[in-house]
Amino acid sequence: MGASLPDFQLPYGNSKIYFSLPDNLRVHYIEPREVEPIKELKEELNSSLNNLRFLRPGARVAIIADDITRPTPTHLILPTVLDFLEGAGIREVSLIVALGTHRPMTQSELERKYREALDRVNLIQPDFRDPEKQVRVGTMPNGAPIEVTKELSKVDFSIGIGCVTPHHVSGFSGGSKIVLPGVSGERTVGEMHMLSARLRRSFLGIEENEVRNLMDLVAEKAGLRGLIDLVVDGIGRPTWIGVGGVKEVFKEAVKESRKIYEVESPGNLDIVIASSYPADIEFWQAHKSLYPADMVLRDGGTLILVTPCPEGVARTHPEVIELAGLPPEEIDRRVRSGFVKDLIGAANSMVWSKIRSRIRVVIVSEGIREDEARSMGFEWYGELQEAIDKELRRFNKPKIGIMKNAPELLPKVQNINSL
Repeated sequence: MGASLPDFQLPYGNSKIYFSLPDNLRVHYIEPREVEPIKELKEELNSSLNNLRFLRPGARVAIIADDITRPTPTHLILPTVLDFLEGAGIREVSLIVALGTHRPMTQSELERKYREALDRVNLIQPDFRDPEKQVRVGTMPNGAPIEVTKELSKVDFSIGIGCVTPHHVSGFSGGSKIVLPGVSGERTVGEMHMLSARLRRSFLGIEENEVRNLMDLVAEKAGLRGLIDLVVDGIGRPTWIGVGGVKEVFKEAVKESRKIYEVESPGNLDIVIASSYPADIEFWQAHKSLYPADMVLRDGGTLILVTPCPEGVARTHPEVIELAGLPPEEIDRRVRSGFVKDLIGAANSMVWSKIRSRIRVVIVSEGIREDEARSMGFEWYGELQEAIDKELRRFNKPKIGIMKNAPELLPKVQNINSL
């Protein structure tokens, strides 16, 4: 198919991975735009914190901050926020980690994420599976309970800190998502994920949707009063920060996020080679790469997903290894019959199965075994170049896309003939 070009490269964990492609192929790069970072983050934050007008002296406040799986530079934010709260007469501050259904953070991860702020707060890592640590604060439209960590019932106000990128479940991350799934109980999170999976395989980039409405409801019931949301670029530099009411800040953050992650892309590509960076600790994070790739691939196209996944498939949802290889209708049947208890794992499995019915998914990973990948209905290779060479043989002069920061991308699909 012609001589090879010099090596291409993609992020792979803390390093890079290299590959070659024949020089007679059309290759399109799909990656975040470059935007000027904030020059004086502390100054910009300080000038906005007065937007938290609900605070009163002596109040007990919880800060709900995202965990190590998110790129929010929380260590740059917390000291200034804590100084402001102290100046406002707040003496008791808890830091609740919005783990969602992730594993607890290790001590070294906590120190890296929050740094010196750890010495100034009461740190809490909620357990989403322990009903004794949840409190019911309302009811979902479908009658299911709204349950969140009990720690929120011990404070007067809560403030969320997170970042906003395109997200397949809720359109965009950030906003009220810091509460649901961030600090919600297993049943509540499961119902939310099943709602998303049953409606469509992805809400990526759809700002207003049923899932976001549910998140807003739960956050309101849980008492989330303020929000500090950031937008960061493809290498983690803050480009925008907003402070204030939950819905107002989120709306502006979405606009800023689109400036970086909503990118022009051809449609009907034959092959997409995608890096899961920075969401690559396990497949439970790396799977976010599937949704932007699904948007640009033709029916029967191939996604080659490059992801280290040092913690394997899904530490807190191991059932997906057996479920994801089933047809989506069968997974849903098992959920409705009560045979499957992990609604969260089942929902993601349903969506992966829907995507597999349209495109071929190939995983290149050191952290996922071949038998695990195949059980989930995916192809597997141990080496990226081997995967590329073999997949190229399935097409005649295929149109190729290379995705950098795939989990964060929102392709704006254009006609392939415009290339």
